[in-house]
Amino acid sequence: MKRAYTCRADAKINLGLSVAGSRLDGYHEIESIMQQVSIGDILRFESRPGMDFSFRCTDPGLSGPENLVCRAAALLKEQAGKAMPGVQVTLYKNIPVAAGLAGGSSDAAAALLGLNKFWKLGLDSETLFDLAARLGSDVPFCLQGGTALVRGRGEQLEKLPPLPFYWVVLAISPALKFSTADAYKSFNQRLFGKPDLRPLKEAVRRGSKEGIASWLSGDFTNTLETADLPGSGLVRNLKAKLQGYGFNPLFSGSGPTLFMLIDDYSLARTAVHVVEELGSRACLCWTKDRNEEWFDV
Repeated sequence: MKRAYTCRADAKINLGLSVAGSRLDGYHEIESIMQQVSIGDILRFESRPGMDFSFRCTDPGLSGPENLVCRAAALLKEQAGKAMPGVQVTLYKNIPVAAGLAGGSSDAAAALLGLNKFWKLGLDSETLFDLAARLGSDVPFCLQGGTALVRGRGEQLEKLPPLPFYWVVLAISPALKFSTADAYKSFNQRLFGKPDLRPLKEAVRRGSKEGIASWLSGDFTNTLETADLPGSGLVRNLKAKLQGYGFNPLFSGSGPTLFMLIDDYSLARTAVHVVEELGSRACLCWTKDRNEEWFDV
């Protein structure tokens, strides 16, 4: 009987991000509070004859062997130390690429979870987290989901209480793609250790919407917002225009996506219309407190 397994691969936003310093391995020490949101890709795993691994993506430009889904599969086969049953993996892409939303990292995490179950490897959470850290800095968080304080280069996670429910409006500039590596090379290094995330951490731990609102209204929530990248001026201009409408847009990851946390659905819909009128793509989603997956036979 043909087996099929489907995983969601949800995006993340950075409620706050502080680059603390450089590391000897070429990465940077960070401190960030990450939040899972409901916009996501879909990965489908289907049995196929033989022992071959086959991968395709609805975005043809992402279908090559360097895709993190393929790299995740290779790590799992290396961990198992033997050939695995044939599987066709299809990635239905929905998260914008190079937008600061961890789309590729989320796909990698879903591949680890999905193939671990599909191939019946029985790997425990600790092993999967070790493999996730080898794949990329955001992959461990995407494996866990929810709300978390993330440190180191992304491999140190402290699960936080679920964020109070918010509608999330994403403002995505379709023509812009920011390289994470370039952002880390070009941010203002005089701002190492800033912003101070302690007020945000305390607000999240207490579930204080007042404290979270105070953080959202601040001018500076992400060190990487200072990176000098082509198109960064357009993002800053969009942020200023949204602030002029009374919203509090924040910069996610290495950008260029801006996001707004909003309590009221009607106000969130208004924000969507404003973003679209300003010439950017708008996406309405919401905060999540856990990953979802399902199995089909």
